[in-house]
Amino acid sequence: MVTFYNGSKSLGTGTLSSGTATLKTSFSTAGTLSLTATYGGDSNYASSTSSALSITVTGETASTTTLTPSSLSPALGASVNLSASVSPSSATGTVAFSNGSTALGTQTLSAGTAAISTSFWAPGDQSITAFYSGDTSYAGSTSNEVTINVGPHGSTPSSVSLSAPSSSVNAGNTVVLTAAITPASATGQITFLDGTTVLGTALLSSGTAAFTQGFSTTGSHSLTAQYSGDPTYEPATSGAFTLTVN
Repeated sequence: MVTFYNGSKSLGTGTLSSGTATLKTSFSTAGTLSLTATYGGDSNYASSTSSALSITVTGETASTTTLTPSSLSPALGASVNLSASVSPSSATGTVAFSNGSTALGTQTLSAGTAAISTSFWAPGDQSITAFYSGDTSYAGSTSNEVTINVGPHGSTPSSVSLSAPSSSVNAGNTVVLTAAITPASATGQITFLDGTTVLGTALLSSGTAAFTQGFSTTGSHSLTAQYSGDPTYEPATSGAFTLTVN
């Protein structure tokens, strides 16, 4: 049995099932709460208490979030400033910016506004929103969805190659994957993949981009690097680099 607490106040209990216990509850008072879970123990294990989880219950006063980008039609890779205004301006907390389901970044409100600068390396329409987290006085709110149309990539051919210090690595160890672009003057983003699984991304600098990845699954991994293209150069995909994980 697990008992859940808000400070010293018991919220209820949950029965363990496959190592997990849950409790559904609600909070009627706004403010910052300190939540813990205490396991009562059994005939085999000593009891234990979790570390405290701090959550903020927002107030009931409504807020409004408005998103304004510096450009609605930037060039591929151009810097775009995303500014969110929260009303009332006395609201505190954070604003999270997203492109669809992809997080772009989070900033703390100052005098009712928060902003980030970002670049888009995929051409076409991007659906941007800003979510205000709320505070003890104001409820959270989501901005209007703003469509940013990112310009196309160029038509000059490019090529990308992928390398690593070794073609084998022990499971649990990391390996540095390096992508090199030709021409080296190309700018943009490299996406590193293991088969069809995206491992991560990195921006090109002086014609190269590096990404560090650990592998826990033994066997042969087929790795590739995909170049996004830029206003001058076409996208490109490297040949497969086979990495053996022992």
